[in-house]
Amino acid sequence: MEFGQMLDESFNYAKESVWGKWTKWLLLLVSLIIFPLIIGYMVRIYRGEKPAPELKEWGSMFIDGLKLLVIEIIYAAPVILLVIAAFLPLVSTLITSGAFNVNFAGMSEAQAQQWFMSHPEFISAAGLMMIFILLAVIFAIFITIFSFIGSVRFARTGKISEAFNFSAILAQIRRIGWINYIVALLIICVIGFVFGMIFNFLSFIPVIGCIIGLVVMVILYVPFIVFTSRYTALVYECGEEKVPVTPESPETITHIQ
Repeated sequence: MEFGQMLDESFNYAKESVWGKWTKWLLLLVSLIIFPLIIGYMVRIYRGEKPAPELKEWGSMFIDGLKLLVIEIIYAAPVILLVIAAFLPLVSTLITSGAFNVNFAGMSEAQAQQWFMSHPEFISAAGLMMIFILLAVIFAIFITIFSFIGSVRFARTGKISEAFNFSAILAQIRRIGWINYIVALLIICVIGFVFGMIFNFLSFIPVIGCIIGLVVMVILYVPFIVFTSRYTALVYECGEEKVPVTPESPETITHIQ
């Protein structure tokens, strides 16, 4: 798997999709607000369309976006439930202990510490919270491994059920190679982290930081979505089954006169 080549192709794909095409760029920005549209556009990129698809058949694009959104929600449901479960014991303990009625601001540090020491149930609640959060992180990793390929399978087949065809997804990953696949995921995660850090850094600039961040987002966010979608499609294609050329193929038959 040539990661540099894939990144370069994804970059050029994103550049060619919007650079100089200001109307398309603007429409994609509007699609961010009606978000099933931008998700539907990602589905079209997942299908392997090259060059980047034009904006047409808005209705079907909206429906595709809704379908992929449902898929992602189903994948994310276990993590969401685990996070909710993580905080339930703590919230319940805060309610039953009467902590909401205690004026901690008027207490000294020693008094606050003594109050918590007299309520050992907080330690148990905090321990349960950490266990559930750890489970949520583990589930999130496994879900990412499957949903990354599952989303493209849905786009290529048009069937929601194929996004959860775990045996086919595992077979796809094995053809890619587990090490190659994990590295590919780490690369896109690092790129996404750096992209997010840019906005966080800009937000710390006094007065004009928010304005600059908004301008940068308007300029870069759409190409970034196209870039990551194309990269995802290329990773998937690295695991596509090769169709062998048989001797009976017209291209391989030599006619002897």
